[in-house]
Amino acid sequence: MDLHELNYFLHHVTKSEQWHLEHPGELSPFYKKMTPAIHNGEICYMFDFVNTLKDEEFAVVKETRFTTIPMHYHKDMEMNYVYEGSCTFLINTQEITLHKGDVCILDSNTHHCATSEKGENDIVINFVFRKSYFNDGFLNRLSDKGLITNFLLSTLSNSQEHNKYLIFKTAENFRFHNIVQSLLCEYYAPSICYNELNKTYMALVFLELINSIYDNTNSEYIDSKSDQLIISILKYIEDNYKTCTLSSLADNFNFNQNYLSNLIKKKTGSTFQELKLTQQLTNASFLLTNTNKTINEIIDEVGCSNPSYFYKKFTSLFHQSPKSYRINSKKP
Repeated sequence: MDLHELNYFLHHVTKSEQWHLEHPGELSPFYKKMTPAIHNGEICYMFDFVNTLKDEEFAVVKETRFTTIPMHYHKDMEMNYVYEGSCTFLINTQEITLHKGDVCILDSNTHHCATSEKGENDIVINFVFRKSYFNDGFLNRLSDKGLITNFLLSTLSNSQEHNKYLIFKTAENFRFHNIVQSLLCEYYAPSICYNELNKTYMALVFLELINSIYDNTNSEYIDSKSDQLIISILKYIEDNYKTCTLSSLADNFNFNQNYLSNLIKKKTGSTFQELKLTQQLTNASFLLTNTNKTINEIIDEVGCSNPSYFYKKFTSLFHQSPKSYRINSKKP
């Protein structure tokens, strides 16, 4: 499938959409088979993607146009991408309008609905994931990218609250749209390498979303101010890991040291010192792969003063010595 075929496919009026064109303002007969229930104090439907996912961990659904979608939640994770046009959603009581290029990632049990009726040129693509999709193999593709990356992936794959959502503004990111288009072409017309390409494209999708956070302008945790704060703290540690201390971090964010220490531990599961060390080791792994500096030079550059301690912690994190890591990373 090429891009011309993809665009034609996405704009083609489906049987469901034709029904709504013939029955304006009516909910789909699909809902007659479902019984709304009170969930977290609100009357809503529970959407189970069992027929969409079947035995798979990942599926793509084009949202039906010419209708609204009532309040509902999922037991699986969902990522909405506005491929074209716009759509207004109500998420956890907050009304949010997404435009072309915007992304919303919804954790399981997040209440949401589409309050605006999508027109002919309002194309919204839903990517649905089982939690098992975020397994070690997928996470390992992204695990060496820094503290914020690890925090976001952990939030998405292990969240205990199950009502979070993230909004990303990626309209100006042409690479992101190209990656999504490639993913959709592969999904709707699978090649012999579909399984590997699917996860590769999705890893690229998440990497581009993470890049948008580092831009500081086009992503936000709508539902949690403490998550916004912890991302700022993690970015500060990433940028200043060689020299920052808990004291300097507390001064920068105007917090008491004990309060900040407890907040970091609560939100990330790690202490400040553990996060700082993780960033030192992560940067060391990058230097081992991408420079010819000696291991001792790298140890000094990332701010570790005890080589024996560095070797021990690096081996514990990456399951191989720095020398083996460098050799293995350069193998074809």
